[in-house]
Amino acid sequence: MTVAENLAELDEQEIQERNLVNSFLPFRQQRSNSAGYDFDAIAGSVLSTALQKQLTKGSTLETFGKAVFDRLTPKLTDDTMNELIETMYFEDDASGLFKVSPEFLIFKTTQADTSTNKHISQVLTNFILHERIEFPRLSSDVNFLEKELVDEFQKFLTDSSDEPTEHPYLPFLSKLFSEDLSFLLKHPSYFLQNLSLFFNLYNFLYSAQLALNINGWTEAPDSKPLFFILDTEKASLERKQVGESFGQLIVKVADLFPVLSMLEYLNQPQNKKAKKFPLWHVLQDVEAMPKRQQHELHNSLIEFCRRYREKRGLEAVDAYAQTAKGMFALLSDTAKEIFSKRGTNQFTVNSKFVNAFENEVASHFIQVRGRSGRVLTISQDYLLLLTNLSIGDKKQMQFQELLSEFRKRGVWFDRQSEQAIIRFLERIGNVERMSDSGDAVYVRKTL
Repeated sequence: MTVAENLAELDEQEIQERNLVNSFLPFRQQRSNSAGYDFDAIAGSVLSTALQKQLTKGSTLETFGKAVFDRLTPKLTDDTMNELIETMYFEDDASGLFKVSPEFLIFKTTQADTSTNKHISQVLTNFILHERIEFPRLSSDVNFLEKELVDEFQKFLTDSSDEPTEHPYLPFLSKLFSEDLSFLLKHPSYFLQNLSLFFNLYNFLYSAQLALNINGWTEAPDSKPLFFILDTEKASLERKQVGESFGQLIVKVADLFPVLSMLEYLNQPQNKKAKKFPLWHVLQDVEAMPKRQQHELHNSLIEFCRRYREKRGLEAVDAYAQTAKGMFALLSDTAKEIFSKRGTNQFTVNSKFVNAFENEVASHFIQVRGRSGRVLTISQDYLLLLTNLSIGDKKQMQFQELLSEFRKRGVWFDRQSEQAIIRFLERIGNVERMSDSGDAVYVRKTL
């Protein structure tokens, strides 16, 4: 499915009473009874896609447990071992089993389809499918008993092969996520220890960078400046980049739902088999079309805009733009106008999305700092994980290069924070100075 095929159906798209976003957005409006994210389930879904494996039909933890004991009983000389194995690996919803090797999380894949988790899973699995990189085999550091569990588990898996349903809105982050996941899977124990941190970090970074890029659809997205401080630092008023970062971000978050809800109509929302494309990608393809095709599409965009504004009770436009870029700007402005009117249901809905970002997606990265107000912070745990991901398979990395890798992922620091990071890494013994020059500071991984 192509952009042209999606847009060919634009004249047939009925403007819905409700505004919906089914693609690209990893969170939905905040609900008072939200149970929070199940990152084990999200990891299971992502790993199933990365390893191209899924459970065979009818496979459950119960059937797997029975198969394990059928396998082990002839090999055990002490019957009491069965009870010990049951306690170690299968009690408390098999919590012990999920600490053996990441691949067992595939048992939790179905839980990733619940409303709270499925939107993150959808975004991240599409990253994996789009990049098509080969991920390492797991279970390299299990003991002899756990190897029996892992070997038996292979019988419960079958090959899977899915195609991406979305083109990544942020290709630069799609590539980095896939590379970082591949690196973590070479260290299965470290991955399991940091699983929640990893997915929480990428959920926030993706959502934040999506917001910062949502209005820049005239070109392909890239990492936009978003300044953090360490959670142990002071946020003095003269640190302007730090003080302004959160406020600038939250303004852009308010544009996410409006623009993406408009984009739904350009991607055949009623066709579940249609591949969904970002607005910047749609524009690129349209501008590459033959002039005659562009002219026909331009008329469709004008008619869609007219119907869209009429359905939402907005005044008619006196004159429509003469280019596709101009029409997409008008449609984006129309969507934002719809959701900006205080006292309307649309304004309330959008406010709930902004609240969901603040209170669910970004809660680990926001602190209130006196007169500086809310600032973006990063804890030492997140910093160490980010450092290990950035260094990757290398033994060490020059500090300025490390900061560049941070920025690629959407994490920016001012000079004061950079010095605070060096001091922190020196305290834990991860820094090697070749000279007194700041350019000669090298940082090692912690694993």
